[in-house]
Amino acid sequence: MQLYKNFFKLIKANKYSVVIAMLIMVVYAVAMISTAPYVVNKDEESASVKTADYQNLGVLFRDNDGSELSAGIRKLIDKYGSIEDDTTSSEESINDILYFSLADYFIEVPEHFQEKIDAGEEIALSYSSHSQVSGKTFSFVNDIDSFVNIYRSYRAMGMDAHDAVEKALDMTVSEVTFGVVTEKKEVQQTDAHEYATYMILNYFCFVCMWIMGMSIASAIIAANKKDVSSRIDAAPVKPGQKTWSQMAGMMTCAIVLVIIYTVFSYIYAGSSSMMSKYGWVVILNLITTTFYISGFALLISNFQLTPGTLSLICNAVGLSMSFLCGVFVPFYFMSSGVQAVAHFLPFFWSTKILNTIYTGSGMNYTFSVPDILGSMGVQILFGLAFIMIAYVIRKAKQGKA
Repeated sequence: MQLYKNFFKLIKANKYSVVIAMLIMVVYAVAMISTAPYVVNKDEESASVKTADYQNLGVLFRDNDGSELSAGIRKLIDKYGSIEDDTTSSEESINDILYFSLADYFIEVPEHFQEKIDAGEEIALSYSSHSQVSGKTFSFVNDIDSFVNIYRSYRAMGMDAHDAVEKALDMTVSEVTFGVVTEKKEVQQTDAHEYATYMILNYFCFVCMWIMGMSIASAIIAANKKDVSSRIDAAPVKPGQKTWSQMAGMMTCAIVLVIIYTVFSYIYAGSSSMMSKYGWVVILNLITTTFYISGFALLISNFQLTPGTLSLICNAVGLSMSFLCGVFVPFYFMSSGVQAVAHFLPFFWSTKILNTIYTGSGMNYTFSVPDILGSMGVQILFGLAFIMIAYVIRKAKQGKA
């Protein structure tokens, strides 16, 4: 217990770094709350009906099937704007084209698409867009999927492929405009609150790394200094108790962070779909995230790092994982190679859970309790690995002393 109390005395002695980290957390949260209404692009007027024309969509189209159905899809897309056939661009080039808004959509028809549709098998088109959460692109994709489903129904009734395509085209779109009823202020505000909360929670990995790694870990490094460590070693305690008391202190700080974010999320966006349906997922994800970051902070605190070196390590690790795992840049803009690498990083599993429960993430993950628990389990494994490595290093140092 005395070592546990000593941990917080050392934090108090390094309080300025903790205060700076907390201020950064608050400033970021305020920034997200302030900009959320503009990002979600909501009109603050009372309910009114407007029309939006999406005939100017630019679409890159890749047909790997060459069938009657894929030709019908191309004809349908052509009603919405300009269409450009693409057969050679790499995945990275397409991501760049979409990211810089040189095209609105990339749509790919897989091989044997019509054959599998006719056979009643499940197969889907591949969609990529720079604005996957807008109403315009949602209606566009919905119309294309409706066309394919109508075609499937006509084929099931015995109609040949050509006639089924023509019938489906006639039924899918009569006018390429759609009506938008803007929500009242209360509903718009809820959407903005949900988006701001999602962004704040999405950045939690990086913020937690900053607080636990650069602020709390500095207190452990101070405790490991020779003069302080000698006084602790002279006390009637086992050497291993020092490590576990430090881990307990870090987990206490982590619990405080979890409580702060949980209380904020429920107060600010408790009525949103994300929090009302999946609040328990948010809380468990915060707990598992702080667990593995606490383990990482305990690991790096085994080394006598200067404040500058500690800052360099935490920023390098936090920033690199944030970019690779979809915290700073939407994950669907990453190439397949980067996405594969991200699966070996703990930040990915934290953000995957958030992108699953937030419908506006653009990732199109399907909510599944086993998948959610599996992602949390991976985070726990990362945390246990960090803690055990830290413990082994500490024991090795004690053996050499």
